[in-house]
Amino acid sequence: MMTLKEAIMVRFSVIVPMYNLGEYLQPMLDTLANQTENFELWLISDGSTDETFAHAQQFVRGIANWHAIEIAHSGISAARNTGLKHATGDLIGFVDGDDRLAPDFVQMLQAGFSQPNIMATAVGYRWWGVNQHHLPGWVLFDQQQMFGQVTQHGSAVGGYVWNKAFRRAAIGDLRFDESLHIAEDYWFTANFVAQNPGTYAFEPNVRYVKVARPNSTIHTADRRQEAQVFNRIHDLAKHLDHGHNHDRYD
Repeated sequence: MMTLKEAIMVRFSVIVPMYNLGEYLQPMLDTLANQTENFELWLISDGSTDETFAHAQQFVRGIANWHAIEIAHSGISAARNTGLKHATGDLIGFVDGDDRLAPDFVQMLQAGFSQPNIMATAVGYRWWGVNQHHLPGWVLFDQQQMFGQVTQHGSAVGGYVWNKAFRRAAIGDLRFDESLHIAEDYWFTANFVAQNPGTYAFEPNVRYVKVARPNSTIHTADRRQEAQVFNRIHDLAKHLDHGHNHDRYD
């Protein structure tokens, strides 16, 4: 774990929303502590009523560029938006507070921006025991192809924010819709891609493992709202440029 007392300028900010994570929190924090690349960290407790925030405060104590904040309980979108308000990195990544990261998660997402005109990067993920990838090495998508990837369930890239990094300048004023209790990440990611022509880089090896927590939002939210979100996403697709290309680099 990095123990520097003085602030170091870092390029990458990680935002982690947290709510009553209990025993699920420490394994995720361990994977953050073991990253091979320095980064700025914002742990945002969404009005937790257990020991989540106290645990987060202890975790970041004495480490430059690592922070823990408590907000009134307002939902995951509000927590992520709070992180966006405070983050200073040129690149922004989101991690869910109960998941697991490979040691080079930050390093690889950041490395993908070495190619010109990259708007966002993504790495492979595992969920429900299935590796969601089929292509070896880095793959480059244009805007239209990336929009297709992030707006369909089960795609290699996925519409989630937690296996991705976004260029901060390209995020601009975009924020998570705090009225949504499900599919809020699909809405954010689809909007980001729709607003940003350019190139998107994907490295399909698994570097993010999703943990299925029984009482997580995905198990308790009203699925009808998800259908409404995808109807809104369908409307976004009408405004995209339909030219595309597809390339790789190693």
